[in-house]
This record gives sequence, structure tokens and C-alpha cells, in this order.
Amino acid sequence: MKSTTLFTTLLTLALGALHASAHAMPNPALGITGRALQRNDAQRPSDDKPCGNVDIASNIDKATAIPVTVGKDGTSVSFNMTNFNGGGDGSRKVSVMIDPTGTGKNFVKANVTKNGDPAPKENTGSDLITVALPDGTKCTGGKDKNLCLLSVKSTAGFGACTVASQLASTGAAKSGKVPCKKNRRAVATRAARFLRAQARALEREAEEQERSLHGNPLFATTLL
Repeated sequence: MKSTTLFTTLLTLALGALHASAHAMPNPALGITGRALQRNDAQRPSDDKPCGNVDIASNIDKATAIPVTVGKDGTSVSFNMTNFNGGGDGSRKVSVMIDPTGTGKNFVKANVTKNGDPAPKENTGSDLITVALPDGTKCTGGKDKNLCLLSVKSTAGFGACTVASQLASTGAAKSGKVPCKKNRRAVATRAARFLRAQARALEREAEEQERSLHGNPLFATTLL
């Protein structure tokens, strides 16, 4: 009886810990390089700390940047929003602010044209988010002066920052001109390849998390 009570207590605490650290964030995320996202990487963006506890200056040039694409409807960026548990706490529906200077001090609102699920049923998954950049946006952040910083926040208050890179061929959007068809196709191809790679990484991450959960001796304990 005591063993059963002890196991129940430990299981409750473990599940509570998983829930407390399991939220949602954009992928790729500022400050995370060379590995898959983890539950405790999720931040709580705010006006004072738009990227949470991640230092912007020391991470922006090391970040995996998503490409800015240009079409007849203007400039946009797309990224995956990944949740680490289901329901409202793992909401993949977001609002986005953009800082063209990449410093974290000049954010303006960006229009989310394709949003995510506010209450996903699955514990781990992702939605493709598309954000239209304000007219005339020119990314000038980072050492190469071509990066924009995006602060992504879910309806549950979780998220992180992600970085977008603006190629020279996309700069024509600031004057209202659309790049030639060849350049648009090249940029779109790079964006598609990037998102496919992110999707494959998410699948591998979900498989690893499932193996890790089933391999946890706490969950393998037999009730006495």
C-alpha cells in the first residue's frame, strides 16, 4: 500500500513537472543552435524582455535564420511553431513583433497571415506560421546588416525570438518593386527546403522524446 502511494505521488510530481515546462516556441529559436528544441527552452516574451532570458546581442549572429521571401503581396517569413504539450497551455496561435534593427529595442507589430492551433490535441507537434512584414521593412541587424529579429508569443504567453535574413534580391520590396520571377523562385525554393528540414528535425525530436519517456524507470515501475 505504501509502495502504491509513493508511486502515485512520484508520478503526480513527474507529470506536474512535465506540464510546467512543456509549452510552445518558434523553430528555429534564438539562442538554440546545434540541437533540437527542448521543453525548458520555451521563454515568456514580454515588453521588457521580448526574447525572454535569451541575450540578443550575443546570439543573433549565431542564430539559424529563416529567409525573407518576396511575392506580389509583399515580404513575408514562415517558421514552425512547436508545442510540447496539448491544450491551451501548448497553444500554437501567436502574435508577432518585428525589429528590423535586430537590437530588440525597435519592435513593431507584424501581421500574422497564417496562424496556428490555439489548443492542439497532440502533446508534441507544429504548425507553419506565416508573417507579413510591414511595408518597407529592411533588415539591418547583425554583422552583415541583413537580419531582422522577431518576437513570437503564443496566446498562452510562451514563445521565443527567431531571426530572419533578408537577401539582396528581396530588398527591392522596400521600393514597392517585386523581384524578377527567377529571383522569387530561388528564394521560395530556399524557404521550402529550410521548412522541410525543420519538419524532419521535429519528427526526429518527437521520436526521441517518446523513447525517452518510455525509457524512464519512473514510468516503468510496477505497482505493488
